[in-house]
Amino acid sequence: MEEKDRVMSNSVDPLEELSGTALRLYLTLLVDGHSLGIRELQRKLGLKSPSTVRHHLDKLKSLGLVVYDGTGYRAVPPRQGVLSSYIIIRGRFIPKSLAALAFTVTATVAYALTPGNDMVALVVLATSSILQLYSVLEHLRLAKRLEYIIKRRQRR
Repeated sequence: MEEKDRVMSNSVDPLEELSGTALRLYLTLLVDGHSLGIRELQRKLGLKSPSTVRHHLDKLKSLGLVVYDGTGYRAVPPRQGVLSSYIIIRGRFIPKSLAALAFTVTATVAYALTPGNDMVALVVLATSSILQLYSVLEHLRLAKRLEYIIKRRQRR
């Protein structure tokens, strides 16, 4: 896939393509949710030079992960990859699978409380709930790491 096609389809997984300052910059823009200027990003990330911010913004722009909207830069939410499995609420990464876990656990409990239920079906529902719980816990661990990456300041 050519670079132009990859940018247009937003098929880039930021966690695979980015690291260090570029990743922190992208996550900061993603969590902030609105346009930020170069100086504002410089302050938020604790960087000494606006040219460093510009360099990383150019990289993100070439990957199709940020756009300039006239007032500043804003992140383009990923359509695939690990970050696409989260919603961001008040700066926190919330796994989308959390809703599926809530439904599965509720269905399991409701079925368990129903008189005369089939034990095989109950075991299947309980197993599904456990697998969903494991998935959500893994996503929450990653979310914690992502939030740490955003909050980390560069030390010089």
